[in-house]
Order: sequence, then C-alpha cells, then structure tokens
Amino acid sequence: MADNTYSTILEQLGFMTAYIDTLDAAKLSLPADLIPAELTILRTAATGLHTEVGNKKGDWRTVTLDRTTDADKLSSMAAQAVALLQVQGASDEQIKDARFYVRKLQGRRATPAVVDDPATPDIDESEASISASQQSNAAKISHFNELIDFLEAQPEYASVNNTGFKINELRAFADSVQAKHQASIVAVVQLSTARVERDKVFFNNTDSILNRAKRIKKAVGAAYGFNSPEFQTVNAFKIQRP
Repeated sequence: MADNTYSTILEQLGFMTAYIDTLDAAKLSLPADLIPAELTILRTAATGLHTEVGNKKGDWRTVTLDRTTDADKLSSMAAQAVALLQVQGASDEQIKDARFYVRKLQGRRATPAVVDDPATPDIDESEASISASQQSNAAKISHFNELIDFLEAQPEYASVNNTGFKINELRAFADSVQAKHQASIVAVVQLSTARVERDKVFFNNTDSILNRAKRIKKAVGAAYGFNSPEFQTVNAFKIQRP
C-alpha cells in the first residue's frame, strides 16, 4: 500500500473534522469519540504513527544498503584470497578446493546444472542438482566464513601478508558484514511492526479512522437525511481501505 494513501486519508479526515465542526452539534448528537476534538486527537496520533513508518523505512534502507555494499565485496575478496594462496605455492588440488567456495559465493557451478529431460516426463532430472543460486546475504557470509576456515588450514596461507587478507582481517570483515546483516533484519522487523501499529489506527481497530468515518457519515445521514446536502458533503470525503 502506497504511503500517499495514508497521507490522503489524513487529509480527508482533516476536511471531515472541519466540516463536522460547522454542523449543529445538538442536532448531530455525536458520541464522545466522534466529536471534532477527539477526531483531531486521532488524526494527530495517526500522523505520528505514519511518520514513524517513514522513519523506520529510512532506517531500513540505510542499513540494508550498508550491508549489501559490503556483502557484494565478499566474492571478489574470496577470489583474491585464493589467488594469494596460489602465489604462495599451494597445489592445484588446494586451489581447486578453494575455488569451490568462491563458486558458492558467486552462485556458479564447476559444471553446468542438470536440466529436466523432456524425453523422461516422469522424472525431473533437475531435482538431482544442488541449486547454485545461493545469493542471499546470509549464505554469502556463511560461504565466506567457510573459505576463511579452509584458508586458515592451509600452511601456505600463513605467509600471506597483504593488507586486508590476513586471516584475522578476513574474519573481522566477515564479522562486520554479519553485524550489518543482523542490523538489517532488526530494521525490517521494526518497520513491519510500525506498519502493523499504523494500520491498527487507520483501519483495523474498532475505533480506527475508517470505522469512525463510517459512523460519522451514518450520524449525519440520520440527523439530516441521506439525501441532504450535509450528507452528500460528508459522504464525499473518501476514507477507505485501498
């Protein structure tokens, strides 16, 4: 649901509140929760919740971009670390094993994926293949840590002295990406929670904006008649769930 939907509802509630305030309060005889003063309080609270969603969305975008920027470096760093291992004289077998982790990070295979053979409709050969699409950030971090463990176990890698590629530096970077990944998870949970709380006040509570607007329209219709100009005016304020 677009954020401008909520802004429109807040605007319409403001118009409705102002209009109700011009009508004969005695004739309307509105319940306490429908009088203009209470509607103003409701609109203020709803505005705050809507603003909070915007703030949480901004927080989520910031931490997610930060996380993604670093996570996208993992595959190139892995490839460079393997190249450094090769420079130190590691065997072809060691390099082959190390490149296995690089392929996992990049989502590539050593051999092409098996595809389903249309000549055997009762058997899906592709199910025998392990998916190479392991591109989630959590998977990337896990694969990178696996590579670090492998490199640490190779005696030749102990001689690597390049800045940023010593074992302790690789682990520090992986830990940093993991922390940012966790922060992004927390941020999306907070955003989701803020949206739920906002929607309660806009649509879902018994005393939500939507339900109060419906009751106000019925009250005006009952007091002035459903064919009256007063009802036609208040009914024109569009407060509805998209």
